[in-house]
Amino acid sequence: MPTTPAADRLRQRAAVLRHLATRLQSLRVLTSHLDAGPDTWVGPSPQACLDDLRAHRVALLHHVDSLHAEARRFVRLADEIDAQAAALPRIS
Repeated sequence: MPTTPAADRLRQRAAVLRHLATRLQSLRVLTSHLDAGPDTWVGPSPQACLDDLRAHRVALLHHVDSLHAEARRFVRLADEIDAQAAALPRIS
């Protein structure tokens, strides 16, 4: 099935979002809580530092999931655009 320019743009945006999500998933910061201990903390307590690191990890992974969801939405919209274009009568 041929694709439309609008659908191509959406698929390209989806690819960029997936790439960004993959890059976020590979950041060392996501495992920084594993290196945290009593000697690495700054703040009221080592546990508070560890809790903050874990909370930031959860937030980043939530954003990764959101990027993947938006990429899937873009691809779904692109498929709908292409399907609508294919259903239009051809003018000769």
